Amino acid sequence: MTYAGSSIAVRVSTAIVIGFAMVSLTATTGSAETRRVVVRVYETGIGDVALRTAAIRTAASIVEMAGVFVEWYDCTDNGRRPVCQDARRSGNFIARIMPTLTPGAPLRKLSVEALGAQGNEPPLGFAVVDPDTHAGKMATVFHDQVQAVARRTGVARSELLGRALAHEVGHLLLGVRGHSRSGIMRAVWTDDELTRDRSDDWVFASADRQKLQQVFIED
Repeated sequence: MTYAGSSIAVRVSTAIVIGFAMVSLTATTGSAETRRVVVRVYETGIGDVALRTAAIRTAASIVEMAGVFVEWYDCTDNGRRPVCQDARRSGNFIARIMPTLTPGAPLRKLSVEALGAQGNEPPLGFAVVDPDTHAGKMATVFHDQVQAVARRTGVARSELLGRALAHEVGHLLLGVRGHSRSGIMRAVWTDDELTRDRSDDWVFASADRQKLQQVFIED
């Protein structure tokens, strides 16, 4: 297995309903139907429900803007529910929000660096994608790195956490280890980019949107 990570975002009207810790968004795809896709979110060691909920909302809206329907379930406090245990079918992904990068964790992942740096900071997160089947396995985001970058750049912590979550889940949905040259799936986010906050930097680029729709939307 190999590891990767990154981010994206776009502005669109979003209908978000939270019930039983689920965030559900319906993509506007006309008469087309989308395959059922579930992302189960687990957060450990932080315990900030408001932060987690806001981050999931941000990630969900970014993915929805790409035209793909995804059901987001917060399984942090009630992982025994059926929706949090149905992991055997395709299109069922796990996203973890961890307190910090654990020793020995793979380091070929998304890095957010200061302008002019060379990507020497610890990563915001990573995603596990099977190199043979291209099946996404699991996404991980590190809260301490998100918090450090958010403080330095003035970006809201929940917003940055949600963007990083969308980036890593994007790897799972696309089934790719590599990164894009623009949009949320680019490999490195600089402090300058985060401070300027251009909307095109935080959404899926056109080519990535097309790939997602080819995989998940059926006419």
